[in-house]
Amino acid sequence: MKVRTDAKRAAILEGARQVFLEMGFERTSMGEIAARLGGSKATLYGYFPSKQALFIAVTAQLGQQYMTSAQERLEENAAEAPGPTLQNFGEQLLAFLFTPGNLATIRMVQSEASNGDIGRLFHEQGPASSVTVLGNYISGAMKRGQLRRADPLVAAQHFLALVVQGELSHYFFQPDLPKPTRMQMKRVVERALDVFLHGYAV
Repeated sequence: MKVRTDAKRAAILEGARQVFLEMGFERTSMGEIAARLGGSKATLYGYFPSKQALFIAVTAQLGQQYMTSAQERLEENAAEAPGPTLQNFGEQLLAFLFTPGNLATIRMVQSEASNGDIGRLFHEQGPASSVTVLGNYISGAMKRGQLRRADPLVAAQHFLALVVQGELSHYFFQPDLPKPTRMQMKRVVERALDVFLHGYAV
């Protein structure tokens, strides 16, 4: 029974995501989502108490699986030098963010950030989660003497800002731009890492 319930929830999230991307938060209704899924509004409300709750669940799903795998990779490479580990983390983060569907979802959240708690909740379940995961790794690197002692969460925010915002922030606001290539992403992370290690290397 639980498997069917989880499968139905996943189907609702995927169907709702497509409708939100197509119509935006304001124009999307629970009735429209139910019609697309071939079910009823009662079924949707059985899983999610409101359209906003469904929207937050859709956007939260964006990063949950990715952050779980990213954390596992950081833990696996904890004993290695932080440079290559952070380089790999940064490249994979950019590749994830610039997947067309993910990028479209981020832009959608930005456009709805002033709508109730959407911006805050998305930040808590997305960017803030990234800071926590990376901060835990950096904290360990500092304890191992691989990076100089400082506030690991602040250091994580510095690294993420350099990677995501430093050279690529305009991509999140201009949908007509072609996404950066893997080589461009690699170079962006290399430059970000160079600046980061100048500040935090032992």
